[in-house]
Amino acid sequence: MSILPRWSWPYLLVIPACIMLLQLRPLAAERTEIIYAFRNFQDPRPERMILVGEIQSKTKMPEVYQESSPFRGYDTRRDQITVKVVNRRGLKVGQKLYVIDKDPFHSRYRDGLIVGEIEVQSILHNSFYGWVLTGSGILLRVREGQFVARTLETENLERAYILKKRGDHYAQRGNIERAINSYHDALEADLTLPEANAALGDIYLGMSISSDGREVPVRALDVYRRAWDNRVNFRYRYEEFQFYRNYMEALYFTYDLRSKEASREENLAKYLDQIILVAQEALKLNNDAWVLTRLARAHYLRMVYFKLQASVEERASFDESFSRAGQILKQLIDAEYEDAELFRIAILFYGHVYDRNRNLDTEDAQELRAALATRIRQLYRRYTIYSAESIIDPDTIRVLNTIPEGN
Repeated sequence: MSILPRWSWPYLLVIPACIMLLQLRPLAAERTEIIYAFRNFQDPRPERMILVGEIQSKTKMPEVYQESSPFRGYDTRRDQITVKVVNRRGLKVGQKLYVIDKDPFHSRYRDGLIVGEIEVQSILHNSFYGWVLTGSGILLRVREGQFVARTLETENLERAYILKKRGDHYAQRGNIERAINSYHDALEADLTLPEANAALGDIYLGMSISSDGREVPVRALDVYRRAWDNRVNFRYRYEEFQFYRNYMEALYFTYDLRSKEASREENLAKYLDQIILVAQEALKLNNDAWVLTRLARAHYLRMVYFKLQASVEERASFDESFSRAGQILKQLIDAEYEDAELFRIAILFYGHVYDRNRNLDTEDAQELRAALATRIRQLYRRYTIYSAESIIDPDTIRVLNTIPEGN
């Protein structure tokens, strides 16, 4: 005979489902726990900090010395630790954290003496530990099991990110003034927030382009540079990659304006050098054909800039960019990437190669010129297909007119 009344049977069917739902919930949520840390035993005033996690391992970082190094034979390596993170809010690469020697007499084992400082090197998700971070420092008194904490000032990072998102909300709705104010508020909370600097750069670049197309985007380049200097702190890779693309556009826009000035700017190549650096970082995230095309363009323009080869350094710069431009263009063309800008740069590049071999009478030079002429004509036909007739680059037409007509 059943002990439970008949009316309670349907509820028994619900209990297993409730148990399953409870099991699907996270075992532990991130918690904010305050630590009172002392910098020395003599000072009775503790510093309030936020618990980040607990040290799981400590190793020595590899270090290589040259034969002539005065430190050869001495162990000057920095220590590297791995921390199991219980609260990753407010964390970023390059940040300073503090190692706390736990007080065994405290009821909760959370207060103690600061025995080391570390610099965060990476933050990642481990399948066994969950969120972990690695950090380095000179950590003679540090051992496994000690706590790692951050100062309360780092709470500004989370507030800064919220203010940046508010700016995005205004920017998407066309309220540019309020968007700019929100981005500035975010930077007041955390000056190194790359997302806020990148967003400001996008707005300033758009203003420069939409004015009359002749205003150098000085403000955009300034905040883009700050985002670039703090690029390791981007929270999401897709935002970092988009920043690289926009930064390259701003640099190209500036280069085009500067190159049209009456006098040859002494450091004009600095824009091309920066484009190359930005493109290389972007390609680490995504082997993108658009980025590769702009990288090829930067190397081609750099090659043209140094073609006079007035010094050994300029000759080396010319050779480097000539080689890289050729490699990238061949890679993209062989991959059958269809893009008007790719075809335009390829026509100009191969036209330059044709000119370098124009006056050579050897049989090899004649065969090379014939092959180049054929390739240029093929590229021009593809270029006219993918580029509107009204924006055909006149330089490509000049290249086409300098080669003999095909059969």
